Amino acid sequence: MAVQNAGELSYFPCLSELLALPVFQGSLVLTGEAGLEAPVTGVNLSDTPEYYNWLSTGELMVTTCYAIHDDPEALAGFIPTLVERGMSGLCIKPVQYLGTIPQVMVDKAREHAFPLVLLPDGVRFADIIKAVSDELLRRQTALLSSILTINKMLTRTIVEGADLDEIAGMARSLTGSSILILDCINGRRSLRLTESAAARFCGMGDDEVCAAIISGAKMYVLEVGGYSFGFLYIYDPAHLLAKWDEGILTQVLQTIPLEISRERTVRENSDRFLDDFVLHLLSDNILDEERECARAMGLGMDLSENCLIIRAQLQERPDASNKYAGLFQRTLLASEIKSTLANLGISMRKIHTGGEYLIILSSAMDQRSFSGVCERFPEAVEKLNREYTALCITAGCGRPHEGIAGLRQSDHEARVAFRAARRSTGLLLFSKLGLLRVLYASEPEEESAVFVYETLGKLLEREQSKGQELLKTLESYFRNFGNLRRVSEEMFTHYNTVVYRIKSIQEATGLDLHDADQRFLLELALYLHRYERRES
Repeated sequence: MAVQNAGELSYFPCLSELLALPVFQGSLVLTGEAGLEAPVTGVNLSDTPEYYNWLSTGELMVTTCYAIHDDPEALAGFIPTLVERGMSGLCIKPVQYLGTIPQVMVDKAREHAFPLVLLPDGVRFADIIKAVSDELLRRQTALLSSILTINKMLTRTIVEGADLDEIAGMARSLTGSSILILDCINGRRSLRLTESAAARFCGMGDDEVCAAIISGAKMYVLEVGGYSFGFLYIYDPAHLLAKWDEGILTQVLQTIPLEISRERTVRENSDRFLDDFVLHLLSDNILDEERECARAMGLGMDLSENCLIIRAQLQERPDASNKYAGLFQRTLLASEIKSTLANLGISMRKIHTGGEYLIILSSAMDQRSFSGVCERFPEAVEKLNREYTALCITAGCGRPHEGIAGLRQSDHEARVAFRAARRSTGLLLFSKLGLLRVLYASEPEEESAVFVYETLGKLLEREQSKGQELLKTLESYFRNFGNLRRVSEEMFTHYNTVVYRIKSIQEATGLDLHDADQRFLLELALYLHRYERRES
């Protein structure tokens, strides 16, 4: 859809644009160059001693000073009066009555930074009036055309379904400025840069560009009926104020929430199926796993990939800088997390369940690589909590697993980690909980048994006699505080045999006895294993 150039969307031309018209050819700007961008609302030819009774803000005074040419006091007060009344400038044709423009007028104009223009001898005031009137009419016609264009865009948004990117592109054409729209309802953003801005931000990532746009842009809240839908940022607000009519702006600000509302409706209809399906997988008895995996594939989930679940809570801090800070930062946060994960080869799906978010991450990476990436999550969330000062993120992260059973296992782990994380802020990994996974489990005894099996399972599954030897060696190791010579003496076993058994234990469990945290996990698992045996 063609959109009128931004330079033609103001009701009134500025003085510099008028001076570019043929009728002003040969004119000379004597003072006030900085004020040439002020809008001109009309032409005033008042040439009576009581001229000050007929002045209106924004008008351009065009005169020969006939009525006051022989009154030095009136000449000295002429420009200060025009400034006081908010006139946009003064054009004088002095040849007929003044001869030359008095120095006092030049000095006063310079003192007030007021545009003073010397007209050529041959110019006719009737021609100036016609030229300015024609330009005003042309501007208003162009503006009306643009308003009709906006109305068409509004209709198209409702009827034909123009999307957020199209609206952002239209707004960029209308304003001649870069546009950023943040959709806080659906967690989207649309960025449309001008050529100059694209060159300026060349080499920067999307998140960096958005941050730069926000820091230097004019912000408008997309609010309808007291409900906020998001934000519109127009980069280069000075250009906007000079060129874009507020009537058009109002219609654009009403158009964007319509698109956002429509998108929310579409997403709710499609997301409801996925949300219900995921909750079905996590809580119901699965009778036909192959069929459910096929349904998942149809909804965009590949359960043959490694998937993990994060349980999270996102709260606004009570000391946020303004009422929109939390809403604004939620959208930026969602966009940043999604783009960061995508760059790591991880897809994300989010389900809002009550006061919590259930986030499913999936990747074609193998389990070990995926787990390695997950180890960076706590540090990343800590950084986000520092940067997004209006928000507080608390989350628990399960481990990656395959299949429906794996998805359920990851959700169970995420719940335990989240329960532990709620005593502080940030993200806790289930894999790093240690004793906390037992303390915060809803079924501690069951979780204790799972912990023991995960930690010592490889030893327990070995040939009975071999496994018992390794377990006894590990018990002696802890009793003797890791002194292998004393372990050898206590077990009446050759020192080299003890060394070999300790190496076998570390290989089987994947834990390093020289690492304090990992050594503690082994000792805890061994203690719980002994407790279970006594109970049984």
